[in-house]
Amino acid sequence: MLQKAMGKQLNNKCNSNLDGSELDWIERKEKKRHLAVIDIGTNSTRMLIFRNDQGKLVRVNKSVRYTRMGQGVNQTGRLHPDAEKRNMEALEEYKNIAADYGVEAFYLFGTSAMRDADNTAAYLEAVKEKLGFEIEVISGEAEAELGFVGVSQCFEEKILIFDIGGGSTEFIYGEDNEIKRMMSINLGCVRCTEEFIFSDPPTFQELERMNEKIYAEFEKKTHGFLPTKPYKLIGIGGTATSLSTIKQELKTYCSEMVHQSTITKDELERMIDSLASKTIKERQNMVGLEAKRADIILAGAFLLLNIFKITGETVFTVCDYDNLEGAAYRHFVMENK
Repeated sequence: MLQKAMGKQLNNKCNSNLDGSELDWIERKEKKRHLAVIDIGTNSTRMLIFRNDQGKLVRVNKSVRYTRMGQGVNQTGRLHPDAEKRNMEALEEYKNIAADYGVEAFYLFGTSAMRDADNTAAYLEAVKEKLGFEIEVISGEAEAELGFVGVSQCFEEKILIFDIGGGSTEFIYGEDNEIKRMMSINLGCVRCTEEFIFSDPPTFQELERMNEKIYAEFEKKTHGFLPTKPYKLIGIGGTATSLSTIKQELKTYCSEMVHQSTITKDELERMIDSLASKTIKERQNMVGLEAKRADIILAGAFLLLNIFKITGETVFTVCDYDNLEGAAYRHFVMENK
C-alpha cells in the first residue's frame, strides 16, 4: 500500500478568517443577533459565530485553535495541565472575539478527550469560575447526531457520514434527512498517533501495526452496521477537509473550494505515500496542510483508508458543515421553530 500508495449557500469567503485573525466588520456594523457554539475537541477547539435568519443558519465567523486536549489522555486517563492551559487561553480569546461580534448566547460542548478523562469535572468548574462558560460533555452518539444535523443541511440523498476526530471516529447513516443508525469508535488521529507512531518519519513497521489495529477495530465494530448500497460517503471534520486542501494545494482555506470536493482511494494512497516519506518538519511546509496538524494527519489518512476498505467505496465527498453547524442548528435554530 505504501508503495502504491449545498443545499444552503455557505457564508465563508475564501480568506484566512478561519483562524479568527480577521473579523467581519460588516456583520458587526449591522448589529444583527449573533450566537456562538464552541466545540472542545481532542485536537482542536473551534468556534462558530452565526445568526438565525428565519430558520436558516447563516455562518458569520469560524475560528480554530489547536489546543490538543487529548494530550496524554490515552496513557494517563487525565487532562494534561498544559492542555488545560492552552484550552483555557483559547476560550478566553473566543470570549473576546465573540464580544466584538456582540454574541448574545453560547453553547459549548466537549467530546472524546473530555469524555475519557477522570479530571474533566474539575476543569469544567475552573472554566465556569474564570469565564462563566457552561460546557456540556456529550456522548459519542450525541456527537454523531450533531454531525448528521450539520451535514443534512447540504445533502438529501442516502448518506453515510464519517467524522475522524482526535480521539474517536463517528459513523452516521441517514435517509430522507433522518438518522437511521450511528456509532462512535474510540480511534482518532491523535489517539492513533500517540499509540503507534514514535519515529520521525515513521517506520514501515509502525504504520503497519497502526493500519492493522485500525482495520481490525473498524471491521469488528461496524459489522452489521454498514448500510446497503447505493449511498453517498461523506467526510466531515479536520482530517477530511485537510486532505482536500492538500489535494488542491490551497495556500489559504477556502470553504467554497473544499465543500463538496471529492477524494478517491487512489488519490488518498498517493497522499499517504507522500506524507509517510516526510518528517513532521517537512510536512509542516506542505502547501495545503496546517502546520499544527502535520504530526497527526498521517494517522487520520490511515483511518480514512480503512473506511474505504470496510465500505468498499472508492471516493468520498467532503462536507464543510459538521457538528458545529449541527450544534448551532439543534440548540438555537430548531428550538425556536
